[in-house]
Amino acid sequence: MNNRLSRRDFLRLSSISLIGAAFRSAPAVTQPRPLFYGRVIFIYATAYSRPSVYAGTRIIYELETVLPIYAEVIGEDESAYNRRWYQTTDGYVHSTNVQPVLNQPNTPRTITTPQLGEITVPLADALAKPKTGSQEVHRLYYSTTHWIQRSQADDDGNAWYELLNDRSGHFYYVPATAVRLIPAEELSPISPWVADKRISLDTTTQTITAFENGRPVFTTRISSGGTFTDQATGEVKDFRTPLGEYRVNRKRPSRHMAAGDGAADDAYDLPGVPWVSYFNGGIALHGTYWHNDFGRPWSHGCINLLPQDAKWFYRWTTPVVPADRELVEALGTMVTVV
Repeated sequence: MNNRLSRRDFLRLSSISLIGAAFRSAPAVTQPRPLFYGRVIFIYATAYSRPSVYAGTRIIYELETVLPIYAEVIGEDESAYNRRWYQTTDGYVHSTNVQPVLNQPNTPRTITTPQLGEITVPLADALAKPKTGSQEVHRLYYSTTHWIQRSQADDDGNAWYELLNDRSGHFYYVPATAVRLIPAEELSPISPWVADKRISLDTTTQTITAFENGRPVFTTRISSGGTFTDQATGEVKDFRTPLGEYRVNRKRPSRHMAAGDGAADDAYDLPGVPWVSYFNGGIALHGTYWHNDFGRPWSHGCINLLPQDAKWFYRWTTPVVPADRELVEALGTMVTVV
């Protein structure tokens, strides 16, 4: 359960030629329909005969393998901070090792003005040109969000969406079937009539709680900033989330987050980070697709959340972001970090 990668390693490994096709499905099975799927997000994921690292090993899945998940179960180790395991075709894998995903292709639409979209397949390659076989620019993952600029068809009649890289200003292209258009009503504010809203972030228990008029209405696990040791230099780097009181002051539904030049362990390059609510400079609440290890520190200072949880806070907090806006800046909901 500790097969942990730096973000740099994650991105490097996810692009190597050993991965093969866009995504590799697990062998066909005759079991009931899966509840959902899981994309292996570390170098490998081990399937055990029981939900325990002390059980016999059944099989080892490679990075980027997409597994059918038939059940969520509680692991046998009562002392573990995360006891969630997933039942697969071959046994049980710990939830840390996979990103929960669905495989839901979409009907292409004609796009002439920018619209927000969400990747709804396990992964999709973003290409330099709207043409099969074009150079891969990025690999986009399930639950990431992107601004679609327009639609177009290639010479073979395949539909593509042109996406904006909001960091570089460049464009890249993905099959239109991989992206779902997000309707405006799906982004409507939650509890807009409540004036007294407050967020409490507990870095000890690794939880976040939303309060309305002093009453808790939503709580879930997070991964806050932590300390990490650079494997090359041995230097300990402190990325712990600063304690104190802040206000949400900037929000955007999608952001290409990147830092470093790829040479350091703390470098990262993450397109399409969803549902971003900043509250302290570059520190924000946001959805996370590169790990599923909530409940312990993991980030470079931000508050990592499951994408669906980050979306809830994005809609619940102020300032409100209209569905057609890429960014809103204004003082809003109070955030207390302890």
